[in-house]
Amino acid sequence: MKSLFFSRHRNASGPRMAVDSGSASASIDEFSLKSSTLASDITGRISSSSLASDISSRISNWMHPKTRRIVRLGGDELLVETVYGYHMVIPGWNLDVGVGIARDGVIEPWTNQVLISLLSPGDHVVNVGANFGFYSLLAAQRVGSSGRVYAIEANPEVFPYLVKGTFWSGFPNIVQAYNCAAVSPDKHKQPLEFFSDPQFIGGGNLFGGGDQARTELKDCLWNSTNIRETLDDNRKFTCRGVFTKVMTEGRTVDSLVTDPIKAMLIDAEGSESFVIGGAKETIRKSPNLSIILEWDPVSYRANDYRRPYIDDMWNFLLEEQGFKASRICPENYRGIGSYPEVIPLDKASLFNVPHSDLLLQRNR
Repeated sequence: MKSLFFSRHRNASGPRMAVDSGSASASIDEFSLKSSTLASDITGRISSSSLASDISSRISNWMHPKTRRIVRLGGDELLVETVYGYHMVIPGWNLDVGVGIARDGVIEPWTNQVLISLLSPGDHVVNVGANFGFYSLLAAQRVGSSGRVYAIEANPEVFPYLVKGTFWSGFPNIVQAYNCAAVSPDKHKQPLEFFSDPQFIGGGNLFGGGDQARTELKDCLWNSTNIRETLDDNRKFTCRGVFTKVMTEGRTVDSLVTDPIKAMLIDAEGSESFVIGGAKETIRKSPNLSIILEWDPVSYRANDYRRPYIDDMWNFLLEEQGFKASRICPENYRGIGSYPEVIPLDKASLFNVPHSDLLLQRNR
């Protein structure tokens, strides 16, 4: 999950946290009056009402940023209001996904807009690698009480935050949360080791975290002793992980989902081919399905045992099922609420793109 990427593409039109300042109230009121006049003047000069409305909205959002609530619930837990208005529960110790949500109220806004454009009330959605629940809750907000979201999260350290978020957001009857790893049929109901660094928990995976992985989360939270493990030979901080190892269990998507689905989001940190391998029947019976897939070609490197599984995944999706792949581009993103550039890819290009979110849709 590439949450911190947003910090390098922040846009002034995005909501932010407000700071109370009584001494500044007069200047703020004056500034608000001038900004409102400016917005009215600009939009009044534009003949296209839809364009005028869009520009007016963007100016208003920039001049009058929405205040978001962040509440400490106790211990390490924070209740955070997102830019979309729903609430999440996150731990204060997480520095990738949690930081993006707390600071910006959003992660990967370019991908958000793609998902929002795909969904309507009543749709069913699968979210593999749900993490703290940002995309699951966004989907639940979009599909409403007549829809359903299958939120699958392998890490038992993260899962409680996902479940709590469904209640705080008001979506416990829409989101069905599963604490398991989405796997291929041969790993169904098998015990599995799961590795993660709690500081960078978006990178949790099934493939390993070094020989020094600990079994207790509290032993992996940075302190004056274990943070030394992140230092290089010159004692400079690096993003080396301080990993924990926990046990989870595998389930195929096909064993959990009974109805056709409209969208599937997969953020599985290198396990994408196994997720697809266990979801083939669901994909086959979902003619209107769109897939958003986090993809890093490094998993296809030489001598990696995943190569044949990845070949099978792309052959199934592109050739048997007729999907076309496009890259969702964060570069030059115009700001929250705008639709990103989406560039079509041929099969060869899939292995040369940077670490990206891909949009897969069938030929129509």
